[in-house]
Amino acid sequence: MRRLLRPALAGVALMTLVTGARAADYSPVLVAPPVGVAAPDNGGWYLRGDIGVGAASARRWVYNPNPSWGITGGTYEHSTSSAFFFGAGIGYAFNSWLRADITAEYRVGGRFRGRDDLIAGPPNPPNVVGYQNNLRANMSSFVTMVNGYIDLGTWSSITPFVGAGIGVAYNMLGTTTDTGLQLFNNAAPSATAGTIAGASRTNLAWALMAGVTWDLSAQMKVELGYRYMNLGSFQSGAPCPTTCGTAIRNYEIRQVTSHDIRLGLRYAFGAPPVAAAPIVARY
Repeated sequence: MRRLLRPALAGVALMTLVTGARAADYSPVLVAPPVGVAAPDNGGWYLRGDIGVGAASARRWVYNPNPSWGITGGTYEHSTSSAFFFGAGIGYAFNSWLRADITAEYRVGGRFRGRDDLIAGPPNPPNVVGYQNNLRANMSSFVTMVNGYIDLGTWSSITPFVGAGIGVAYNMLGTTTDTGLQLFNNAAPSATAGTIAGASRTNLAWALMAGVTWDLSAQMKVELGYRYMNLGSFQSGAPCPTTCGTAIRNYEIRQVTSHDIRLGLRYAFGAPPVAAAPIVARY
Protein backbone atom coordinates (compact mmCIF):
# COMPACT_ATOMS: atom_id res chain seq x y z
CA MET A 1 0.00 0.00 0.00
CA ARG A 2 2.79 2.41 0.92
CA ARG A 3 4.53 1.60 -2.35
CA LEU A 4 1.43 2.73 -4.31
CA LEU A 5 0.71 5.84 -2.15
CA ARG A 6 4.13 7.43 -2.49
CA PRO A 7 4.09 7.60 -6.35
CA ALA A 8 0.50 8.96 -6.27
CA LEU A 9 1.40 11.75 -3.85
CA ALA A 10 4.41 12.65 -5.93
CA GLY A 11 2.23 12.85 -9.05
CA VAL A 12 -0.29 15.14 -7.32
CA ALA A 13 2.51 17.46 -6.16
CA LEU A 14 3.98 17.65 -9.65
CA MET A 15 0.58 18.48 -11.23
CA THR A 16 0.04 21.23 -8.64
CA LEU A 17 3.35 22.86 -9.52
CA VAL A 18 2.65 22.71 -13.29
CA THR A 19 -0.88 24.08 -12.90
CA GLY A 20 0.38 26.96 -10.77
CA ALA A 21 3.04 27.86 -13.33
CA ARG A 22 0.49 27.85 -16.15
CA ALA A 23 -1.95 29.95 -14.11
CA ALA A 24 0.78 32.55 -13.70
CA ASP A 25 1.16 32.64 -17.48
CA TYR A 26 -2.60 33.16 -17.92
CA SER A 27 -2.74 36.19 -15.55
CA PRO A 28 -3.93 39.37 -17.45
CA VAL A 29 -1.57 42.32 -17.86
CA LEU A 30 -3.39 45.65 -17.50
CA VAL A 31 -2.31 48.41 -19.89
CA ALA A 32 -3.22 51.90 -18.68
CA PRO A 33 -4.81 54.23 -21.25
CA PRO A 34 -2.95 57.39 -22.21
CA VAL A 35 -3.84 60.38 -20.08
CA GLY A 36 -4.45 63.94 -21.21
CA VAL A 37 -4.32 63.35 -24.99
CA ALA A 38 -6.95 64.92 -27.24
CA ALA A 39 -7.78 64.11 -30.81
CA PRO A 40 -7.84 66.77 -33.53
CA ASP A 41 -11.08 68.71 -33.77
CA ASN A 42 -12.68 67.16 -36.83
CA GLY A 43 -16.15 68.63 -36.47
CA GLY A 44 -18.68 70.50 -34.37
CA TRP A 45 -19.78 74.01 -33.45
CA TYR A 46 -17.41 76.89 -32.77
CA LEU A 47 -17.43 80.56 -31.83
CA ARG A 48 -15.09 83.16 -33.31
CA GLY A 49 -14.03 86.75 -32.70
CA ASP A 50 -12.00 88.94 -35.09
CA ILE A 51 -10.22 92.28 -35.24
CA GLY A 52 -8.35 93.85 -38.12
CA VAL A 53 -7.54 96.76 -40.38
CA GLY A 54 -8.45 97.35 -44.01
CA ALA A 55 -6.99 99.59 -46.72
CA ALA A 56 -9.98 100.90 -48.69
CA SER A 57 -10.24 102.24 -52.21
CA ALA A 58 -13.11 103.28 -54.51
CA ARG A 59 -13.51 102.96 -58.23
CA ARG A 60 -14.83 106.53 -58.59
CA TRP A 61 -17.21 109.10 -57.16
CA VAL A 62 -19.88 111.14 -58.98
CA TYR A 63 -22.61 113.64 -58.35
CA ASN A 64 -26.19 112.71 -59.16
CA PRO A 65 -27.47 115.97 -60.70
CA ASN A 66 -30.76 116.67 -62.35
CA PRO A 67 -29.89 116.67 -66.08
CA SER A 68 -31.37 120.13 -66.51
CA TRP A 69 -28.86 121.61 -64.03
CA GLY A 70 -26.48 122.06 -66.94
CA ILE A 71 -23.16 120.44 -65.95
CA THR A 72 -21.17 120.41 -69.18
CA GLY A 73 -17.88 119.00 -67.91
CA GLY A 74 -15.89 118.11 -64.83
CA THR A 75 -12.94 116.26 -63.37
CA TYR A 76 -13.03 114.23 -60.17
CA GLU A 77 -10.31 113.16 -57.75
CA HIS A 78 -10.68 111.19 -54.52
CA SER A 79 -8.93 109.19 -51.80
CA THR A 80 -10.10 106.90 -49.00
CA SER A 81 -8.34 106.04 -45.73
CA SER A 82 -7.97 102.78 -43.84
CA ALA A 83 -10.68 101.48 -41.51
CA PHE A 84 -10.56 99.35 -38.38
CA PHE A 85 -13.06 96.56 -37.78
CA PHE A 86 -14.12 94.06 -35.15
CA GLY A 87 -16.67 91.29 -35.24
CA ALA A 88 -17.91 87.92 -34.01
CA GLY A 89 -19.60 84.85 -35.40
CA ILE A 90 -20.72 81.27 -34.97
CA GLY A 91 -19.76 78.37 -37.21
CA TYR A 92 -19.77 74.63 -37.77
CA ALA A 93 -16.93 72.34 -38.86
CA PHE A 94 -18.38 69.52 -40.96
CA ASN A 95 -15.15 67.53 -40.91
CA SER A 96 -11.39 68.10 -40.80
CA TRP A 97 -11.33 70.12 -44.04
CA LEU A 98 -14.71 71.86 -44.52
CA ARG A 99 -16.31 74.49 -42.27
CA ALA A 100 -18.67 77.47 -42.50
CA ASP A 101 -19.71 80.38 -40.30
CA ILE A 102 -21.96 83.42 -40.06
CA THR A 103 -20.25 86.65 -38.96
CA ALA A 104 -21.20 90.24 -38.15
CA GLU A 105 -18.67 93.06 -38.03
CA TYR A 106 -18.53 96.81 -37.61
CA ARG A 107 -16.09 98.85 -39.70
CA VAL A 108 -15.23 102.37 -38.54
CA GLY A 109 -12.59 105.06 -38.97
CA GLY A 110 -12.63 105.32 -42.77
CA ARG A 111 -12.59 108.75 -44.40
CA PHE A 112 -13.41 110.01 -47.87
CA ARG A 113 -11.79 113.01 -49.52
CA GLY A 114 -13.02 114.21 -52.89
CA ARG A 115 -12.28 117.12 -55.18
CA ASP A 116 -14.09 118.21 -58.32
CA ASP A 117 -13.74 120.94 -60.92
CA LEU A 118 -17.13 121.44 -62.60
CA ILE A 119 -18.44 123.61 -65.40
CA ALA A 120 -22.18 124.33 -65.49
CA GLY A 121 -24.04 126.33 -68.11
CA PRO A 122 -27.41 127.24 -69.60
CA PRO A 123 -30.26 126.72 -69.21
CA ASN A 124 -29.74 126.17 -65.48
CA PRO A 125 -27.89 128.30 -64.43
CA PRO A 126 -28.40 130.87 -67.22
CA ASN A 127 -24.69 131.73 -67.35
CA VAL A 128 -21.49 129.69 -67.33
CA VAL A 129 -20.36 128.97 -63.79
CA GLY A 130 -17.27 127.14 -62.63
CA TYR A 131 -16.98 125.33 -59.31
CA GLN A 132 -14.18 123.73 -57.35
CA ASN A 133 -15.39 121.65 -54.39
CA ASN A 134 -13.41 119.87 -51.70
CA LEU A 135 -15.41 117.22 -49.83
CA ARG A 136 -14.63 115.51 -46.50
CA ALA A 137 -16.75 112.79 -44.88
CA ASN A 138 -16.47 109.81 -42.50
CA MET A 139 -17.31 106.29 -43.67
CA SER A 140 -18.49 103.28 -41.64
CA SER A 141 -20.22 99.97 -42.35
CA PHE A 142 -22.07 97.16 -40.62
CA VAL A 143 -21.47 93.90 -42.51
CA THR A 144 -23.04 90.44 -42.11
CA MET A 145 -21.54 87.53 -44.05
CA VAL A 146 -22.01 83.80 -44.66
CA ASN A 147 -18.54 82.29 -45.17
CA GLY A 148 -17.19 78.92 -46.27
CA TYR A 149 -13.64 77.62 -45.79
CA ILE A 150 -11.52 74.72 -47.01
CA ASP A 151 -8.70 73.65 -44.67
CA LEU A 152 -5.77 72.30 -46.67
CA GLY A 153 -4.14 69.96 -44.14
CA THR A 154 -2.24 70.38 -40.88
CA TRP A 155 1.54 70.43 -40.42
CA SER A 156 3.04 70.99 -36.94
CA SER A 157 -0.28 72.49 -35.70
CA ILE A 158 -0.41 74.93 -38.67
CA THR A 159 -3.35 74.67 -41.09
CA PRO A 160 -3.54 76.83 -44.25
CA PHE A 161 -7.00 77.62 -45.59
CA VAL A 162 -8.88 79.40 -48.37
CA GLY A 163 -12.43 80.73 -48.26
CA ALA A 164 -15.16 82.92 -49.72
CA GLY A 165 -18.15 84.80 -48.33
CA ILE A 166 -21.29 86.63 -49.41
CA GLY A 167 -23.58 88.93 -47.45
CA VAL A 168 -24.96 92.42 -46.93
CA ALA A 169 -23.15 95.69 -46.16
CA TYR A 170 -25.03 98.58 -44.57
CA ASN A 171 -22.81 101.51 -45.59
CA MET A 172 -23.03 104.84 -43.78
CA LEU A 173 -21.59 108.16 -44.94
CA GLY A 174 -21.41 110.95 -42.37
CA THR A 175 -22.11 114.64 -42.90
CA THR A 176 -19.92 116.01 -45.69
CA THR A 177 -18.03 119.27 -45.33
CA ASP A 178 -17.90 121.03 -48.70
CA THR A 179 -15.45 123.90 -49.23
CA GLY A 180 -14.19 125.42 -52.45
CA LEU A 181 -14.46 128.25 -54.96
CA GLN A 182 -17.06 129.56 -57.39
CA LEU A 183 -16.29 131.44 -60.60
CA PHE A 184 -19.22 133.29 -62.16
CA ASN A 185 -18.88 134.62 -65.72
CA ASN A 186 -15.10 134.85 -65.44
CA ALA A 187 -15.33 137.16 -62.43
CA ALA A 188 -12.97 136.87 -59.45
CA PRO A 189 -13.53 133.56 -57.61
CA SER A 190 -15.47 133.63 -54.38
CA ALA A 191 -15.12 131.15 -51.51
CA THR A 192 -17.93 128.71 -50.85
CA ALA A 193 -18.65 126.48 -47.89
CA GLY A 194 -21.45 124.25 -46.73
CA THR A 195 -22.46 120.78 -45.66
CA ILE A 196 -24.17 117.82 -47.27
CA ALA A 197 -26.31 115.58 -45.10
CA GLY A 198 -25.18 112.06 -44.33
CA ALA A 199 -27.05 108.99 -45.57
CA SER A 200 -26.90 105.19 -45.62
CA ARG A 201 -27.20 102.53 -48.29
CA THR A 202 -27.56 98.74 -48.29
CA ASN A 203 -25.44 96.75 -50.75
CA LEU A 204 -24.48 93.22 -51.66
CA ALA A 205 -21.05 92.40 -50.18
CA TRP A 206 -18.64 89.58 -51.03
CA ALA A 207 -15.17 88.47 -50.00
CA LEU A 208 -12.29 86.14 -50.84
CA MET A 209 -9.99 84.91 -48.05
CA ALA A 210 -6.76 83.00 -47.39
CA GLY A 211 -4.68 82.46 -44.26
CA VAL A 212 -3.35 80.05 -41.66
CA THR A 213 -4.70 78.62 -38.41
CA TRP A 214 -2.50 77.74 -35.44
CA ASP A 215 -3.83 75.11 -33.01
CA LEU A 216 -3.22 76.25 -29.43
CA SER A 217 -5.16 73.16 -28.31
CA ALA A 218 -7.85 70.85 -29.65
CA GLN A 219 -10.43 73.55 -28.85
CA MET A 220 -8.60 76.89 -29.14
CA LYS A 221 -7.24 78.16 -32.45
CA VAL A 222 -5.65 81.42 -33.62
CA GLU A 223 -6.33 82.53 -37.19
CA LEU A 224 -4.33 85.05 -39.24
CA GLY A 225 -5.64 85.85 -42.70
CA TYR A 226 -5.95 88.16 -45.68
CA ARG A 227 -9.35 89.14 -47.07
CA TYR A 228 -10.41 91.02 -50.19
CA MET A 229 -13.84 92.54 -49.54
CA ASN A 230 -16.21 94.38 -51.87
CA LEU A 231 -18.58 96.60 -49.85
CA GLY A 232 -20.57 98.12 -52.70
CA SER A 233 -21.26 101.87 -52.78
CA PHE A 234 -21.81 104.77 -50.36
CA GLN A 235 -24.00 107.81 -50.95
CA SER A 236 -24.65 111.16 -49.33
CA GLY A 237 -27.90 112.86 -48.55
CA ALA A 238 -29.18 115.84 -50.54
CA PRO A 239 -27.49 119.23 -50.05
CA CYS A 240 -30.81 121.02 -50.12
CA PRO A 241 -33.63 118.54 -50.58
CA THR A 242 -36.55 120.99 -50.55
CA THR A 243 -35.26 124.33 -51.86
CA CYS A 244 -32.77 123.62 -54.64
CA GLY A 245 -35.27 122.52 -57.22
CA THR A 246 -33.12 121.21 -60.06
CA ALA A 247 -29.84 121.29 -58.11
CA ILE A 248 -27.61 118.33 -57.26
CA ARG A 249 -29.40 115.72 -55.18
CA ASN A 250 -26.47 113.72 -53.71
CA TYR A 251 -23.16 112.12 -54.57
CA GLU A 252 -22.02 108.49 -54.67
CA ILE A 253 -18.73 106.77 -53.84
CA ARG A 254 -18.90 103.72 -56.07
CA GLN A 255 -17.56 100.18 -55.66
CA VAL A 256 -15.61 100.51 -52.42
CA THR A 257 -13.21 97.60 -51.84
CA SER A 258 -10.85 96.80 -48.98
CA HIS A 259 -7.68 94.75 -48.51
CA ASP A 260 -8.04 93.42 -44.94
CA ILE A 261 -5.60 91.85 -42.51
CA ARG A 262 -7.65 89.91 -39.94
CA LEU A 263 -6.64 88.29 -36.63
CA GLY A 264 -9.16 85.88 -35.14
CA LEU A 265 -9.67 83.48 -32.25
CA ARG A 266 -11.83 80.35 -32.57
CA TYR A 267 -13.18 78.20 -29.75
CA ALA A 268 -14.54 74.75 -30.69
CA PHE A 269 -17.13 73.04 -28.49
CA GLY A 270 -16.80 69.39 -27.53
CA ALA A 271 -13.48 68.49 -29.14
CA PRO A 272 -13.57 64.64 -29.00
CA PRO A 273 -11.04 63.02 -26.63
CA VAL A 274 -8.99 60.02 -27.65
CA ALA A 275 -10.85 56.79 -26.81
CA ALA A 276 -9.36 54.97 -23.80
CA ALA A 277 -7.15 52.02 -24.71
CA PRO A 278 -8.83 48.66 -23.95
CA ILE A 279 -7.60 46.29 -21.26
CA VAL A 280 -5.23 43.86 -22.94
CA ALA A 281 -4.79 40.32 -21.61
CA ARG A 282 -1.59 38.48 -22.40
CA TYR A 283 -1.70 34.72 -22.56
